[in-house]
Amino acid sequence: MLDMEREIAENYGLDVRNLFPYKNILVVATPYGRKALKRLPFSPERILFVHGAKEHLAGNDFERVDRYICTLSGEPYFIYSGSCYCLTDYIEGRESNFDNDNDVRLAARVLAQLHKASKGYVAPSGCKVQDELGRLPLYFVKRLDDIKKMRRQAKKGKGKFDELFLQYADYFVETAEDAIDELASSHYMELVEKTRDEGLFCHHDFTQHNIIMAGERATVTGFDYCCFELRVYDLANLIRRKMRKCDWDVSRSELIVNSYNSVEPINEDELCVMKIILRFPQKFWRVVNRYYNSRRSWSERSSVIRLQEVIDEVGPFEEFLRQCDTLL
Repeated sequence: MLDMEREIAENYGLDVRNLFPYKNILVVATPYGRKALKRLPFSPERILFVHGAKEHLAGNDFERVDRYICTLSGEPYFIYSGSCYCLTDYIEGRESNFDNDNDVRLAARVLAQLHKASKGYVAPSGCKVQDELGRLPLYFVKRLDDIKKMRRQAKKGKGKFDELFLQYADYFVETAEDAIDELASSHYMELVEKTRDEGLFCHHDFTQHNIIMAGERATVTGFDYCCFELRVYDLANLIRRKMRKCDWDVSRSELIVNSYNSVEPINEDELCVMKIILRFPQKFWRVVNRYYNSRRSWSERSSVIRLQEVIDEVGPFEEFLRQCDTLL
């Protein structure tokens, strides 16, 4: 800790009065308030892209982000023992709770404000640009291929997970194929070009632990994965996370879409692509892929439990999709 205190003092000119770990950060007590120090497993060039994105938001009057504090030499990071570290102000408050409709309403509004403020972002020279625009069809096809390969692998297995997976694999393959076909016939590529022209970027990890609530104020943190992408990617992920907490009650998705629309309306083409993103069996792919391919795989028992959770959602999810077509 003494070495890190010295690094902070030398790089930022701060008097470190205390330093202690909290979750995935180090909290730094200084005469100017508490700061948060985080090690980022990214290159300096990637950090420059994220730093530029945050500064662009702040320059467009969206200051509710965990902006990086620059070092005395003007960099948004310093390197210690071969790793990049970034310092921000410590954001006071609590993590948002997606079981709470008011938190979700505020989250949807702040997401729309973030997207609106992101427009016109030009990545700084020398940075590593993360651009996901136009890649969704490739990702869908690749993950469908993964499911088919794992289906063949499961046929050689004899475990409970193999058996449960094979019972439902055909359904999820068909669901993925439907999503791919729908995406191909949608206005996806036109939306990609429009978004590219606008210079809009997404957060790409808009989860409840990255939204800090203080009364009616929501601050967005965790921009590690921000990138150029359709804004409905973030919106679909927010809906998906909320829906899994309310048994896919379509009225809760209406709450999210209406709250977002109150700030920055989305059009019919965007709604169509958002529904396609929701339709694709992303969680099913993630669970089976982790079981068959991850080095950090869960035990079979815990994997079966997670797969069963996905399967149990099929009925409510199908009803959600039917209602979506008429209500959203």
